[in-house]
Amino acid sequence: MREDADTPATGLALSRAFFEATVNELLAGGYEYLRGRMAAGLVGAGSECLGFDDEFSRDHDWGPGYCVWLDPTDWRESGAALQERYRAIAARGFDGFPPRDTTSESLGERRVGVFPVDGFYAWLLGSPGLPSSIDEWRRIPERALATAANGEVFIDTSGRFTSVRKRLLAYYPNDLRLKLIAHDCAVAAQAGQYNFGRQTRRDEDLAALSCLARFSETVTHAVYALSRRYAPFYKWAPRGLDTLGPLGLEMHEALDAALAAWRTGNVELAEVQIERASHVLVEALHAEGLSQSDEGFLLAQAIEVNSRICDDALRAADLMAPVTV
Repeated sequence: MREDADTPATGLALSRAFFEATVNELLAGGYEYLRGRMAAGLVGAGSECLGFDDEFSRDHDWGPGYCVWLDPTDWRESGAALQERYRAIAARGFDGFPPRDTTSESLGERRVGVFPVDGFYAWLLGSPGLPSSIDEWRRIPERALATAANGEVFIDTSGRFTSVRKRLLAYYPNDLRLKLIAHDCAVAAQAGQYNFGRQTRRDEDLAALSCLARFSETVTHAVYALSRRYAPFYKWAPRGLDTLGPLGLEMHEALDAALAAWRTGNVELAEVQIERASHVLVEALHAEGLSQSDEGFLLAQAIEVNSRICDDALRAADLMAPVTV
């Protein structure tokens, strides 16, 4: 593998360079007309689609590759043949990088290659169409929505792929967004503000660590929801906080400080940092007009946010129960 100043910094950069270098060959000999009808880019599973890949990411499912998305008619007429041509091109590697080494052939085949637009979204979301009701939105795992809306589209001459993507990027319906935030606040209050200190004083270290982890996960998710961004796979969600502006950076700093205090056994300082993170969230709720309460205990904030939900059934749903699958 080439390692020099010209090496692409990320998988996304490598993908774009590979596409630009090979698209003419891919479409040569009778497929040139598809240039005006297709979309291409890198979207879906993998840390490179988030821009989070590093040297550790390169041991599996990483390397030269991109996606081509075709309208249904074009896929039926040319998809299989174009996919075979793509495989042959990708098998050569690119610019000193070997072909992708996939951990699972079936999964690897779904990460890059030639796809029908509807089929690609159906694989990620479970349906070729967009959800049309709150219940349908709730049945889609959020990580799947994050996967369908990440990455980069290099070209989309038909507009079909981007039209779905734009709706996904608009985020959840507002009532569902509010319920997610309310749920996060309620769980964070219970796990971090109430139970963390109690479990540490019982010398239940594993339970206390679980409380801190649950608090961190829920306030992190609340920041994503406030930012109208789907939270990615759990291991990348903390890193993604830094992409969410000042709110994300403040929350990341507070959570890092809480973890550092816990590691040194300073429970009181860890509790101070939990309250700091809670205050960051309360201030964000105030800034959005989602709460007028000055109460620092996040359960009170959960009740305030929940009261703003218009859908009666969703508003009445248990605040502690999972909102989506």
